[in-house]
Amino acid sequence: MSSFQVLDFPADRIDGDAVAALFFEDERPLLGPAALLDWRLNGLLTDLLLKGKARGRAGEHVLVLNNGKLAADWVLFIGGGSRKGLGRETVEGLFRHFLYTCRDAGLNRITFCLDSLAGMEKSDLGEMMTAALKAMEGRRPDCRLTFFAQNAEFRRCSRQVPK
Repeated sequence: MSSFQVLDFPADRIDGDAVAALFFEDERPLLGPAALLDWRLNGLLTDLLLKGKARGRAGEHVLVLNNGKLAADWVLFIGGGSRKGLGRETVEGLFRHFLYTCRDAGLNRITFCLDSLAGMEKSDLGEMMTAALKAMEGRRPDCRLTFFAQNAEFRRCSRQVPK
């Protein structure tokens, strides 16, 4: 049996098997939760982007072991494709991809950290995640959702990545 809850904590402070964030192929430098997690991982995702080993394409994923600066054991970066073209159907597909990827990797307690997506409200995103969980066949992970709050001190990661 799985559970779902919305938390009010920063992505880097939530414990569990994994914390996940979207990154987009048309967004450089990294922004939002992906930038925060990348910063905590000493720019690992930025390095992969610079080397062309990651792009942010829809469905792409990069799983990284915690380096001791996060509460979760793993970080899962999920490619979101183009942020400009992001719509409800794409977000629903990304949620399903996130859930199945985590489950297939054996991750049971997972948190997805989001920022503003395609103008959708937090309640809409919560309902979409709940629906994606209910629609899963087989074992369902315990899932949490948190929302990134941008602040003045943390605007982006320290290194620029060309588009």
